[in-house]
Order: sequence, then structure tokens, then C-alpha cells
Amino acid sequence: MREGGYIRYDGRKSTQILHDCEHLLTEYRGSLTRLHAAAADSDDLETRLRSFYGVGPDTINIFLRELRPYWKKADPAPLPVVYALANTLKLDLERRERKTVRFVRLEAGLIRLRRQRRHG
Repeated sequence: MREGGYIRYDGRKSTQILHDCEHLLTEYRGSLTRLHAAAADSDDLETRLRSFYGVGPDTINIFLRELRPYWKKADPAPLPVVYALANTLKLDLERRERKTVRFVRLEAGLIRLRRQRRHG
């Protein structure tokens, strides 16, 4: 990975990525769509994603957030920090349809705004 210009990836990260690719190939014939189809529901989908090495709750939340409008079983609750900032801005997230691209963009925008406020 380093040779390809990905300086942030050390040997451990490269090994993790290779391990996860092997897991995806072995369990789902290399297809994330098959992973989604194999899941019984949203909870099972999250459990299956947790079986990948180095994948934790925040990574799963971000991944499924982006797929929420497209995958039936992808519907993670927004992170607590998203709810907190939305409340500060008087945005009622509960009144909005979560499985839309518009909501995903709002959620991602709130996360970026939070980072800007912390570092700006």
C-alpha cells in the first residue's frame, strides 16, 4: 500500500484489508450485495459487518448511513453527536424520512459541521 502512495497504511492495515477481502470472497463470493441479501434484517446486517476484522460500530454506522437509501436493511440510527448538533440547531431529525439521500447528506453535513466547530 505504501508503494501505491497510501502512506497512512502500515503493514498491519494492509494485512487487515487483505483479511477482510478474503472474508468477503469466502463468505459472500466477493459481493457486498450478497452480504446484504444474506442478512435477515438490519441487526443481522450489522452483525455480519462486525465479523470483518477491524470493523467497529462507527465504521458500520458510516458505511450503512451511506447505503441507507439503497439497501432495504441498511438503517442505522444517526450517531448521538448528530442528534446533539441537530438539537442545538433546532432540527427535528425524527420528523424526517431517514431512508433518503437528502437525510444522508444532512447527517454527513452535521458531522462535518461538528468537526469544523471543534477545529475551527
